[in-house]
Amino acid sequence: MDDYVLIVDDQIGIRILLEEIIKNEGYEVLSCESGAEALECIQRKIPSLLLTDFWLPVMNGAELIERIEQQNIYIPTIVMSGLPEEAKERTSHLQSIHQILAKPFNVTQVKQHIQTRLKKTN
Repeated sequence: MDDYVLIVDDQIGIRILLEEIIKNEGYEVLSCESGAEALECIQRKIPSLLLTDFWLPVMNGAELIERIEQQNIYIPTIVMSGLPEEAKERTSHLQSIHQILAKPFNVTQVKQHIQTRLKKTN
């Protein structure tokens, strides 16, 4: 697997929807339901793009990104949240975040954000 997109969301429906969107755009995709699982994936291979829910059990999206950045790994990241303003406030110190996406999201908008981020990294 060359470049891939990593999805982190504890809701299976969101993971499946995002997987379909990303696969239809021609990219490889992996998905995880927790921050701990995502860290394991990232240790094996760093993704080209990370899409993570802000509210995850045990380790929220901000904590996940902090743990990644502490290892000097900076992955272009889109954070998804039902409370985008709170997510923006609580992640403002993180360098990897390129976009905060409000949930529920518009599929066309998600495609555009993914395409934009992947074109910048390739």
